[in-house]
Amino acid sequence: MKPKEHGILPPRMNIEFHYYTLHYLAKAAGFAESEAASIAISSQLVDESIQAWEIGSKTSEITQNYVFWDRDVGNSIYRPFHFVPGVVEIAASRRKDGRPGAYVVTEDSPLAREILVAALKTKNPYRIGIALHAYADTWAHQNFSADDEGQNSMEGGDGPQVRGNRLSLPAVGHLHAYKNPDDPRLRWVDPRLKSPYDRVENTTRFLGAAKMIYRFLRTYRKESFQDEAFVVEPLGQLWSSPIRQEGSARAADYIIQFDVPPYESELWAEEAGGRPNPALPQVKDPFSSGYSSLTWMARLVGKAGSTLGARKGNIGPEGYEGSRFESWNKAAAAHRAFCRQLFAQRGIR
Repeated sequence: MKPKEHGILPPRMNIEFHYYTLHYLAKAAGFAESEAASIAISSQLVDESIQAWEIGSKTSEITQNYVFWDRDVGNSIYRPFHFVPGVVEIAASRRKDGRPGAYVVTEDSPLAREILVAALKTKNPYRIGIALHAYADTWAHQNFSADDEGQNSMEGGDGPQVRGNRLSLPAVGHLHAYKNPDDPRLRWVDPRLKSPYDRVENTTRFLGAAKMIYRFLRTYRKESFQDEAFVVEPLGQLWSSPIRQEGSARAADYIIQFDVPPYESELWAEEAGGRPNPALPQVKDPFSSGYSSLTWMARLVGKAGSTLGARKGNIGPEGYEGSRFESWNKAAAAHRAFCRQLFAQRGIR
Protein backbone atom coordinates (compact mmCIF):
# COMPACT_ATOMS: atom_id res chain seq x y z
CA MET A 1 0.00 0.00 0.00
CA LYS A 2 1.52 3.33 -1.03
CA PRO A 3 1.38 6.43 1.14
CA LYS A 4 -1.56 8.71 0.49
CA GLU A 5 -1.53 12.48 0.49
CA HIS A 6 -2.72 14.62 3.38
CA GLY A 7 -0.93 12.48 5.94
CA ILE A 8 -2.87 9.25 5.37
CA LEU A 9 -0.29 6.47 5.75
CA PRO A 10 -0.34 2.71 6.21
CA PRO A 11 -1.13 1.66 9.81
CA ARG A 12 1.84 1.33 12.13
CA MET A 13 0.56 1.17 15.71
CA ASN A 14 -0.59 -2.31 14.77
CA ILE A 15 2.89 -3.77 14.27
CA GLU A 16 5.55 -1.15 14.95
CA PHE A 17 4.37 -0.61 18.51
CA HIS A 18 2.37 -3.70 19.42
CA TYR A 19 5.13 -6.10 18.37
CA TYR A 20 8.46 -4.43 17.61
CA THR A 21 8.43 -1.68 20.23
CA LEU A 22 6.92 -3.92 22.89
CA HIS A 23 9.52 -6.64 22.27
CA TYR A 24 12.27 -4.04 22.61
CA LEU A 25 10.79 -2.61 25.83
CA ALA A 26 10.33 -6.06 27.37
CA LYS A 27 13.95 -7.02 26.66
CA ALA A 28 15.17 -3.65 27.96
CA ALA A 29 13.11 -4.21 31.12
CA GLY A 30 14.98 -7.45 31.78
CA PHE A 31 12.74 -10.15 30.35
CA ALA A 32 14.40 -13.15 28.70
CA GLU A 33 14.12 -13.39 24.93
CA SER A 34 11.48 -16.13 25.12
CA GLU A 35 9.35 -14.10 27.54
CA ALA A 36 9.72 -10.91 25.49
CA ALA A 37 8.68 -12.82 22.37
CA SER A 38 5.61 -14.28 24.09
CA ILE A 39 4.56 -10.85 25.34
CA ALA A 40 5.08 -9.10 22.00
CA ILE A 41 3.51 -11.80 19.81
CA SER A 42 0.53 -11.99 22.18
CA SER A 43 0.09 -8.24 21.80
CA GLN A 44 0.26 -8.33 18.01
CA LEU A 45 -2.12 -11.29 17.72
CA VAL A 46 -4.86 -9.10 19.18
CA ASP A 47 -4.90 -7.15 15.90
CA GLU A 48 -4.44 -10.19 13.67
CA SER A 49 -7.25 -12.32 15.10
CA ILE A 50 -9.96 -10.98 12.81
CA GLN A 51 -11.30 -14.40 11.85
CA ALA A 52 -11.32 -17.63 13.82
CA TRP A 53 -9.45 -20.85 13.30
CA GLU A 54 -11.60 -23.98 13.49
CA ILE A 55 -10.25 -26.31 16.17
CA GLY A 56 -12.28 -29.50 16.23
CA SER A 57 -15.74 -28.47 17.43
CA LYS A 58 -14.42 -25.15 18.79
CA THR A 59 -12.98 -21.96 17.33
CA SER A 60 -10.16 -19.61 18.30
CA GLU A 61 -10.76 -16.20 19.84
CA ILE A 62 -11.62 -13.17 17.69
CA THR A 63 -10.13 -9.97 19.08
CA GLN A 64 -10.33 -7.51 16.18
CA ASN A 65 -12.82 -6.50 13.49
CA TYR A 66 -11.90 -3.91 10.87
CA VAL A 67 -14.96 -4.20 8.64
CA PHE A 68 -18.10 -4.59 10.75
CA TRP A 69 -19.67 -3.20 13.91
CA ASP A 70 -22.68 -4.04 16.02
CA ARG A 71 -23.21 -3.78 19.75
CA ASP A 72 -21.74 -7.23 20.39
CA VAL A 73 -18.57 -6.36 18.46
CA GLY A 74 -18.33 -3.14 20.43
CA ASN A 75 -18.73 -4.84 23.79
CA SER A 76 -16.80 -8.07 23.22
CA ILE A 77 -14.00 -6.89 20.91
CA TYR A 78 -13.55 -3.12 20.67
CA ARG A 79 -14.04 -2.12 24.31
CA PRO A 80 -11.94 -4.77 26.11
CA PHE A 81 -9.11 -4.95 23.58
CA HIS A 82 -8.89 -1.57 21.83
CA PHE A 83 -11.04 1.14 23.46
CA VAL A 84 -10.89 0.78 27.24
CA PRO A 85 -13.04 3.56 28.75
CA GLY A 86 -11.22 6.48 30.33
CA VAL A 87 -11.95 9.62 32.33
CA VAL A 88 -14.90 11.56 30.90
CA GLU A 89 -13.90 14.83 32.58
CA ILE A 90 -10.49 14.79 30.91
CA ALA A 91 -12.01 14.13 27.50
CA ALA A 92 -14.62 16.86 28.04
CA SER A 93 -11.92 19.43 28.81
CA ARG A 94 -10.35 18.78 25.40
CA ARG A 95 -13.44 18.88 23.21
CA LYS A 96 -14.86 21.99 21.58
CA ASP A 97 -18.39 20.90 22.45
CA GLY A 98 -17.42 19.63 25.91
CA ARG A 99 -19.61 16.55 25.37
CA PRO A 100 -17.69 13.28 25.05
CA GLY A 101 -19.39 9.91 25.09
CA ALA A 102 -19.79 8.09 28.38
CA TYR A 103 -17.11 5.52 27.54
CA VAL A 104 -14.55 7.69 25.75
CA VAL A 105 -10.90 6.57 25.81
CA THR A 106 -8.27 8.63 27.62
CA GLU A 107 -4.61 7.70 27.84
CA ASP A 108 -3.26 5.83 30.87
CA SER A 109 -6.73 5.69 32.42
CA PRO A 110 -7.34 4.15 35.86
CA LEU A 111 -9.41 1.37 34.28
CA ALA A 112 -6.68 0.51 31.77
CA ARG A 113 -4.13 0.47 34.58
CA GLU A 114 -6.32 -1.85 36.63
CA ILE A 115 -6.61 -4.26 33.71
CA LEU A 116 -2.85 -4.21 33.15
CA VAL A 117 -1.98 -4.66 36.82
CA ALA A 118 -4.36 -7.63 37.03
CA ALA A 119 -2.62 -9.22 34.04
CA LEU A 120 0.83 -8.60 35.53
CA LYS A 121 -0.26 -10.30 38.75
CA THR A 122 -1.05 -13.49 36.80
CA LYS A 123 2.62 -13.64 35.68
CA ASN A 124 1.28 -15.07 32.43
CA PRO A 125 3.19 -13.53 29.48
CA TYR A 126 0.24 -14.11 27.16
CA ARG A 127 -2.13 -12.20 29.45
CA ILE A 128 0.49 -9.49 29.94
CA GLY A 129 0.95 -9.02 26.19
CA ILE A 130 -2.78 -8.78 25.55
CA ALA A 131 -3.30 -6.30 28.38
CA LEU A 132 -0.37 -4.21 27.14
CA HIS A 133 -2.06 -4.02 23.74
CA ALA A 134 -5.22 -2.64 25.34
CA TYR A 135 -3.17 -0.25 27.48
CA ALA A 136 -1.12 1.04 24.53
CA ASP A 137 -4.29 1.64 22.56
CA THR A 138 -5.51 4.06 25.24
CA TRP A 139 -2.71 6.36 24.04
CA ALA A 140 -3.34 5.91 20.31
CA HIS A 141 -7.15 5.85 20.52
CA GLN A 142 -7.67 8.65 23.05
CA ASN A 143 -10.80 10.75 22.47
CA PHE A 144 -12.55 7.93 20.58
CA SER A 145 -14.80 5.13 21.84
CA ALA A 146 -15.86 1.58 21.01
CA ASP A 147 -19.37 2.73 20.12
CA ASP A 148 -21.16 4.05 17.05
CA GLU A 149 -21.84 7.56 18.28
CA GLY A 150 -21.55 11.21 17.39
CA GLN A 151 -18.47 11.86 19.51
CA ASN A 152 -16.42 9.80 17.02
CA SER A 153 -17.56 11.83 14.02
CA MET A 154 -14.73 13.71 12.33
CA GLU A 155 -16.68 16.49 10.62
CA GLY A 156 -14.05 18.72 9.10
CA GLY A 157 -11.34 16.06 9.35
CA ASP A 158 -8.41 15.98 6.97
CA GLY A 159 -7.51 13.34 4.40
CA PRO A 160 -9.22 12.28 1.17
CA GLN A 161 -10.61 9.01 2.54
CA VAL A 162 -12.05 10.83 5.53
CA ARG A 163 -13.63 13.62 3.50
CA GLY A 164 -14.96 11.43 0.72
CA ASN A 165 -16.54 8.66 2.76
CA ARG A 166 -17.37 10.26 6.11
CA LEU A 167 -21.11 10.48 5.56
CA SER A 168 -21.28 6.87 4.34
CA LEU A 169 -19.34 5.34 7.21
CA PRO A 170 -20.45 4.76 10.81
CA ALA A 171 -18.80 6.88 13.50
CA VAL A 172 -17.22 3.81 15.11
CA GLY A 173 -13.89 3.94 16.90
CA HIS A 174 -11.46 6.03 14.86
CA LEU A 175 -12.87 4.98 11.48
CA HIS A 176 -13.60 8.61 10.55
CA ALA A 177 -9.96 9.45 11.34
CA TYR A 178 -8.90 6.55 9.13
CA LYS A 179 -5.41 5.37 10.21
CA ASN A 180 -4.17 8.71 11.51
CA PRO A 181 -4.11 7.71 15.22
CA ASP A 182 -1.97 4.62 14.55
CA ASP A 183 1.08 6.16 12.82
CA PRO A 184 3.89 7.01 15.29
CA ARG A 185 5.36 9.69 13.01
CA LEU A 186 2.21 11.50 11.97
CA ARG A 187 1.08 15.00 12.85
CA TRP A 188 -2.59 15.54 12.16
CA VAL A 189 -5.56 17.71 13.08
CA ASP A 190 -8.47 16.46 15.19
CA PRO A 191 -11.27 18.97 14.45
CA ARG A 192 -13.33 17.83 17.45
CA LEU A 193 -10.77 19.16 19.91
CA LYS A 194 -9.91 22.69 20.96
CA SER A 195 -6.44 24.20 20.87
CA PRO A 196 -3.84 22.97 21.66
CA TYR A 197 -5.25 19.44 21.73
CA ASP A 198 -6.42 19.57 18.11
CA ARG A 199 -2.81 19.55 16.83
CA VAL A 200 -1.93 15.92 17.41
CA GLU A 201 1.67 14.72 17.41
CA ASN A 202 1.58 10.94 17.50
CA THR A 203 5.26 10.64 18.37
CA THR A 204 4.57 12.40 21.67
CA ARG A 205 1.66 10.07 22.40
CA PHE A 206 3.59 6.93 21.52
CA LEU A 207 6.60 7.98 23.58
CA GLY A 208 4.26 8.49 26.53
CA ALA A 209 2.95 4.96 26.06
CA ALA A 210 6.46 3.52 25.77
CA LYS A 211 7.64 5.31 28.91
CA MET A 212 4.73 4.10 31.02
CA ILE A 213 4.94 0.53 29.71
CA TYR A 214 8.63 0.42 30.57
CA ARG A 215 7.81 1.67 34.07
CA PHE A 216 5.15 -1.00 34.53
CA LEU A 217 7.45 -3.77 33.31
CA ARG A 218 10.37 -2.66 35.47
CA THR A 219 8.12 -2.31 38.51
CA TYR A 220 6.75 -5.80 37.83
CA ARG A 221 10.33 -7.08 37.92
CA LYS A 222 11.00 -5.07 41.11
CA GLU A 223 13.62 -2.99 39.33
CA SER A 224 14.21 0.76 39.03
CA PHE A 225 13.16 2.62 35.88
CA GLN A 226 15.58 5.52 36.34
CA ASP A 227 17.11 4.67 32.96
CA GLU A 228 13.81 5.17 31.10
CA ALA A 229 15.10 8.18 29.15
CA PHE A 230 18.03 6.13 27.88
CA VAL A 231 15.66 3.31 26.86
CA VAL A 232 12.89 5.40 25.29
CA GLU A 233 14.95 8.12 23.58
CA PRO A 234 16.04 5.87 20.65
CA LEU A 235 12.38 5.26 19.82
CA GLY A 236 11.77 8.99 19.62
CA GLN A 237 14.74 9.37 17.31
CA LEU A 238 13.42 6.60 15.07
CA TRP A 239 9.89 7.98 14.92
CA SER A 240 11.11 11.52 14.33
CA SER A 241 13.38 10.58 11.45
CA PRO A 242 12.30 11.15 7.81
CA ILE A 243 10.27 8.25 6.42
CA ARG A 244 12.52 6.25 4.13
CA GLN A 245 10.60 3.05 3.60
CA GLU A 246 7.08 1.67 3.79
CA GLY A 247 5.47 -1.67 4.53
CA SER A 248 7.48 -4.42 6.19
CA ALA A 249 10.72 -2.72 5.16
CA ARG A 250 10.13 -0.51 8.22
CA ALA A 251 10.81 -3.58 10.37
CA ALA A 252 14.50 -3.38 9.43
CA ASP A 253 14.97 -0.40 11.74
CA TYR A 254 13.79 -2.43 14.74
CA ILE A 255 15.60 -5.61 13.69
CA ILE A 256 18.95 -3.84 13.20
CA GLN A 257 18.82 -1.11 15.84
CA PHE A 258 16.97 -2.94 18.62
CA ASP A 259 17.80 -6.58 17.80
CA VAL A 260 14.13 -7.57 17.59
CA PRO A 261 13.43 -10.80 15.64
CA PRO A 262 11.36 -10.35 12.46
CA TYR A 263 7.67 -10.89 13.06
CA GLU A 264 6.21 -14.09 11.59
CA SER A 265 2.48 -13.82 10.98
CA GLU A 266 0.42 -16.84 12.13
CA LEU A 267 3.54 -18.48 13.60
CA TRP A 268 1.77 -19.97 16.59
CA ALA A 269 -1.18 -21.26 14.56
CA GLU A 270 1.20 -22.89 12.10
CA GLU A 271 3.19 -24.43 14.95
CA ALA A 272 -0.05 -26.03 16.13
CA GLY A 273 -0.57 -27.56 12.68
CA GLY A 274 -2.87 -24.92 11.23
CA ARG A 275 -3.99 -25.49 7.65
CA PRO A 276 -5.06 -22.17 6.08
CA ASN A 277 -8.39 -21.82 4.30
CA PRO A 278 -7.46 -21.58 0.58
CA ALA A 279 -10.59 -19.51 -0.10
CA LEU A 280 -9.27 -16.64 2.04
CA PRO A 281 -6.52 -14.27 0.97
CA GLN A 282 -3.45 -15.01 3.08
CA VAL A 283 -2.19 -11.68 4.42
CA LYS A 284 1.43 -12.25 5.39
CA ASP A 285 2.30 -8.58 5.73
CA PRO A 286 0.91 -7.28 9.06
CA PHE A 287 1.80 -3.73 8.00
CA SER A 288 -1.08 -3.95 5.50
CA SER A 289 -3.78 -4.52 8.13
CA GLY A 290 -5.90 -1.84 9.72
CA TYR A 291 -8.95 0.32 9.21
CA SER A 292 -9.81 0.63 5.53
CA SER A 293 -12.57 2.94 4.38
CA LEU A 294 -12.84 1.02 1.10
CA THR A 295 -13.35 -2.27 2.95
CA TRP A 296 -16.06 -0.72 5.11
CA MET A 297 -17.75 0.67 2.00
CA ALA A 298 -17.63 -2.73 0.32
CA ARG A 299 -19.18 -4.29 3.41
CA LEU A 300 -21.97 -1.71 3.44
CA VAL A 301 -22.97 -2.54 -0.13
CA GLY A 302 -22.68 -6.28 0.40
CA LYS A 303 -19.44 -6.93 -1.47
CA ALA A 304 -17.40 -8.13 1.49
CA GLY A 305 -19.87 -10.60 2.92
CA SER A 306 -18.36 -13.66 1.25
CA THR A 307 -15.32 -13.72 3.56
CA LEU A 308 -16.73 -12.00 6.66
CA GLY A 309 -17.02 -14.68 9.32
CA ALA A 310 -15.19 -17.30 7.25
CA ARG A 311 -12.70 -19.51 9.09
CA LYS A 312 -8.98 -18.85 8.73
CA GLY A 313 -8.42 -22.58 8.48
CA ASN A 314 -8.35 -25.76 10.54
CA ILE A 315 -6.19 -26.88 13.44
CA GLY A 316 -6.37 -30.42 14.75
CA PRO A 317 -6.98 -30.77 18.50
CA GLU A 318 -3.90 -32.97 18.84
CA GLY A 319 -1.64 -30.17 17.60
CA TYR A 320 -3.51 -27.42 19.40
CA GLU A 321 -3.45 -28.89 22.90
CA GLY A 322 -0.45 -27.63 24.81
CA SER A 323 0.58 -25.23 22.03
CA ARG A 324 1.48 -21.58 22.39
CA PHE A 325 -1.59 -20.79 20.31
CA GLU A 326 -3.79 -22.53 22.88
CA SER A 327 -2.11 -20.53 25.65
CA TRP A 328 -2.80 -17.30 23.79
CA ASN A 329 -6.46 -18.16 23.20
CA LYS A 330 -6.96 -19.02 26.85
CA ALA A 331 -5.36 -15.72 27.80
CA ALA A 332 -7.54 -13.76 25.35
CA ALA A 333 -10.68 -15.40 26.76
CA ALA A 334 -9.54 -14.66 30.31
CA HIS A 335 -8.80 -11.02 29.42
CA ARG A 336 -12.25 -10.60 27.88
CA ALA A 337 -13.95 -12.23 30.87
CA PHE A 338 -12.03 -10.08 33.35
CA CYS A 339 -12.87 -6.90 31.45
CA ARG A 340 -16.54 -7.78 31.17
CA GLN A 341 -16.75 -8.40 34.91
CA LEU A 342 -14.86 -5.20 35.66
CA PHE A 343 -16.97 -3.15 33.25
CA ALA A 344 -20.17 -4.55 34.75
CA GLN A 345 -18.98 -3.59 38.23
CA ARG A 346 -18.40 -0.02 37.00
CA GLY A 347 -21.76 0.20 35.26
CA ILE A 348 -20.27 0.01 31.76
CA ARG A 349 -22.66 -1.87 29.49
